[in-house]
Amino acid sequence: AKMPQRHSKNAGGMNAEAMTYAERQAMGFGTVKERLGKDAQGNFYDCNLTQAPCVQPVSTPGGFLFSRQAILENLLEQKKENKRRLRQWEAQQRSESESKLEESLAEEEARKEEFYRQNHEGLSSSRPLSSVPKASTAAPATSKDAPTREEREKASDMRSFWLPSKTPEAERKAAKPSMLCRCPASGKKLKMKDLFPVHFTRDPEDPKKYIDPVLRDQLT
Repeated sequence: AKMPQRHSKNAGGMNAEAMTYAERQAMGFGTVKERLGKDAQGNFYDCNLTQAPCVQPVSTPGGFLFSRQAILENLLEQKKENKRRLRQWEAQQRSESESKLEESLAEEEARKEEFYRQNHEGLSSSRPLSSVPKASTAAPATSKDAPTREEREKASDMRSFWLPSKTPEAERKAAKPSMLCRCPASGKKLKMKDLFPVHFTRDPEDPKKYIDPVLRDQLT
C-alpha cells in the first residue's frame, strides 16, 4: 500500500487547507508564552508613576509607593480636571434650564394665540383653518404673494428626516462629576493627608540597594 504523503508536502493541494499545529504556531496563532527576566520587572522602591527609583518616597494606605513630587502633581492635575468637568456640567445645566424656560414661554404664547383665535376670529381648536371659507373680496393669489397661514402650518408639520430642523438629536445628560481624587495605581479615593513618608535603610556596602534595618538582609 502506498504511504500517504506528509501534510507539509501537499499543504496547498485540494482538500488540504488545514494547517498542522506546528504551522499554526509558526504563524503566531495560539497562546504565546514568554518568560520575563528580572530586568523586565520593576524594583519595589520604584515610583508607580515615573517607574524610576522614588525620590522622597511616600506611600498610600494601600501600600503603593510614589515620589512625593510626582504624586502631588498628579493629585493637583486631578483637582483641575474635576473643576473643569464641574464647570462644564454647570454650563450644561444652565443651558437646559434656559431651553425649558423658552419652551414654557412658547407654550404660553401658543395658548394666548389660541385664546385670541377662539374669541376674536370665531375659530375653535376643533375646527381646522382649512374649513373656514375665504372672503370673496380677497385679492387673487399670485406667485409673488406671501404664503398663507395654512401653508405655513403645513410646512411646519413636515416630517422630512433630511431637513436639519427636523433631525432628532439624542439628549446628552451628564451626571454631576465627582470631586474626589483617586490613587493612580489602585483607583481608590486618595487625599494628600493620607500620604505618609517612607524611609529606607541603605546598604553600607552598596548604597544603591536597601536592607532590612533589623535583620540587615538585602531587600529584593
